[in-house]
Amino acid sequence: MISLKRISLLAALVALSFAAQAQVPPSSDLPPPHDGPAHDGPPPHGPGFAAVNDLEHLQRLYDMSGRDAEMNAVYHDVLSKTHDPALRHYVYVALARNQLKPANVDQAIDTIRKSLDEDIEALDKHPAQPVKR
Repeated sequence: MISLKRISLLAALVALSFAAQAQVPPSSDLPPPHDGPAHDGPPPHGPGFAAVNDLEHLQRLYDMSGRDAEMNAVYHDVLSKTHDPALRHYVYVALARNQLKPANVDQAIDTIRKSLDEDIEALDKHPAQPVKR
């Protein structure tokens, strides 16, 4: 069985990957994406990556000090400050993971459903373009 922590890490990496790809202008001279491994290089660096990295470090510090529940306030603070879909998705997953620690499954489910609603809303605003080959 895959742990929630691994799923959330994978979701964050995928979200950051999509955000990084979305920032590439369509007229760039970059080669087209290939069908090989999605992560064959170092992770993307930038503000989104830095924010996720900071959040992971804060989570570890709160966990080590036995104050992991206090991290929920940090996650809610980030959600109130950012509109970046990749970062918001990461925060929702991390918040749900924290809400599961005292086994509050209903609260975790509500958090992930809110994230899903935002993801669907973002998809509706920016529908996927058909792949041209």
